[in-house]
Amino acid sequence: MSDNVKTIKEILNITDTKLDGYLNFCETNITDKILDKCNIETIPERLNSLIQEFLIEQYNLNKDGVGKGVKEVSSASDNGQSVNFKNVGGVSSMSQNVDEFLDRNMATLIAYRKMRW
Repeated sequence: MSDNVKTIKEILNITDTKLDGYLNFCETNITDKILDKCNIETIPERLNSLIQEFLIEQYNLNKDGVGKGVKEVSSASDNGQSVNFKNVGGVSSMSQNVDEFLDRNMATLIAYRKMRW
């Protein structure tokens, strides 16, 4: 288990190991995307808090079990009685969550971006 996963488990007072594998996967995923987006080879120490923040978001979305997901209404119509949902939790939406999270935190990431030649 990584230091980031250990830290968020301590912060959230998580004692079981039910989601450890998932959190480790999430950490790898966001780490790889940060490295790619910033064109760097290693994660600077100061970005670990950003990774931990993402892991907490993912934990909260999936604390009842990975893959169950959380759905929210994305559109509704009255007369035709149609309701559409979008996933906001679960494995299927994790990639979208990473992209949205990084977009929201681009101001932080910009300080670490390097030009690619």
